[in-house]
Amino acid sequence: MIITAILAMAVMFMGVLLGGCATHKQAQTIQRDVQALRTENAETQRLLARVDSIIAVGAEEDSRLRGEIRTSVDELHRQIAMLLENYNELMVRLNECCQGREIIYVQGSKGAQTDPVKFPDTTSKPAINCDSTYDKFFVMVRQQEYEEAITGFRGFLEHCPQHDNVPNAHYWIGESYYMLGKFVEAITEFEYLTNEHKSSSNIDRALYKLARSHEELGHKDQAKVIYQQLVDDFPGTLSAEQARDRLKEL
Repeated sequence: MIITAILAMAVMFMGVLLGGCATHKQAQTIQRDVQALRTENAETQRLLARVDSIIAVGAEEDSRLRGEIRTSVDELHRQIAMLLENYNELMVRLNECCQGREIIYVQGSKGAQTDPVKFPDTTSKPAINCDSTYDKFFVMVRQQEYEEAITGFRGFLEHCPQHDNVPNAHYWIGESYYMLGKFVEAITEFEYLTNEHKSSSNIDRALYKLARSHEELGHKDQAKVIYQQLVDDFPGTLSAEQARDRLKEL
């Protein structure tokens, strides 16, 4: 709008110059237009300042919100660490009351006290949190700490024999052996799982890794039989698709 007005004024000035002189009416018109431009410019500047202010406030509010979130997260970590420290202190006192029997400790995310996981060699076994114990060693598998995971899951199976995650523990033990290149041990674990826990959700994956372990050891005939079983009994699964691809290679 300002540009249009400026162009109109430019045209008027050109007319004045070409005419040689300006009339009083033309001068008033030009003066009025100049004043209108000044007013419109001032309003535009005010609007721009308001927009800048809104943007600045928004940025400040966004920064404040981010700061509050960071503070909340840090505080949450601090509280978790304190809870874990209190828990471990309680476990130490409980150990003392139980004549030195050692109980599993929890690994904290930020500075919490950590002790090695030990299982007591007594006939009267202290209660442990089977859920958190399983989760701990599952994380170890994901962190590629396979030896520690195997040892931990063995302890879990000893102390939590009726837990729902027992089949999964056997699977992750087999998986850990497989990743370590210990294919004989992996075969033993996967065979136990497929024979003793046929309803496990990991059966197809266990069969695939069982076949792969045989293949790694050069047992191609055994591998082919298991791959074919996967294709026939578990159609539509990723393991069956992988088995079909492996059969083409053998």
